[in-house]
Amino acid sequence: MKRLWILFIMFVSVLPEYLMAQQQTEYNRKGDEAMRLQDYRKATMWYEEGVIQCDPYSIDKLTTIWKNNKKMRSSMRGLMSRCFDCLRDKATIESDTTAISQLIHYYTEGIGTQANEERARSWSNRLEELRRPMELISYIPQKEKKPREPMKFFVGYAFSIEAPYGLTVGGVRERFGWYARFKTNMSFDNYTYECRGTDEFVSYPDNTSLRFTNEKKVNSLAASAGLVVKCTPWLYTSVGLGYGKRELLCEYQTTSWDDVSIQKNDWAKNTDYSHEGVVVDLDFMVKFGSVFVSAGCNTLNFKYVDLNAGVGVFF
Repeated sequence: MKRLWILFIMFVSVLPEYLMAQQQTEYNRKGDEAMRLQDYRKATMWYEEGVIQCDPYSIDKLTTIWKNNKKMRSSMRGLMSRCFDCLRDKATIESDTTAISQLIHYYTEGIGTQANEERARSWSNRLEELRRPMELISYIPQKEKKPREPMKFFVGYAFSIEAPYGLTVGGVRERFGWYARFKTNMSFDNYTYECRGTDEFVSYPDNTSLRFTNEKKVNSLAASAGLVVKCTPWLYTSVGLGYGKRELLCEYQTTSWDDVSIQKNDWAKNTDYSHEGVVVDLDFMVKFGSVFVSAGCNTLNFKYVDLNAGVGVFF
């Protein structure tokens, strides 16, 4: 029973449209028969039923009758005015290109309305716009802008063989960052003379004998800053420039010629192995959670190379 009701409702809803289509086909068919018999008045009567529905086929046929039969124009003015209204509505509301083409003709020839060249040009421009091939615009979905990643700062202990006391600080954003580093061995001893090689003094005091004791020590410090690059979420590399100073001091003992019991130990700077100038750092940092370890090297004036190491935390 339920199925029968559904079928009945579908039949009732479709029937009016079917009857309307049959009716439209009927008046256009009879109008076409009258046209073949060149009975334009009868054809006009049948096509007029189509104007009620704004049937584009009926309007097109009536337009043809208007253009080809000047004698009938006086009796068709009201009908053509209704055709004009249909075309204007279709052109304005639906942007129907066929209706726009006919509307341009109506304005140009003054069919169903007064001739208006300005309106005809306006609708011609609109028709050209509608018929212009639409440019294919490839849709590129915009990436959602991620909020700028805040800078993550880090601090760590910096070590090298000759400067074991150091500090590294810096910060990294999404890809790039910076660092600053200072290292020293906490040795700032002075020296009295200079020497070269292993046992050659550049200058020395008079009336004394000198001899090296084979004791050596180094004064070392370096300060640098540079760029940090985030290669992967856990791997960073850094390169920087700065100032460095390394002094190799050799201990010597002096004995007075006047009194051999007077002996004194002092330091001389070995100029062959002491350097001062530009320091260059190159390091790699591996991050484990918030902790990192680093390893690399540095060179002073590209004449002396030392190894770097470090450990620290991000916060």
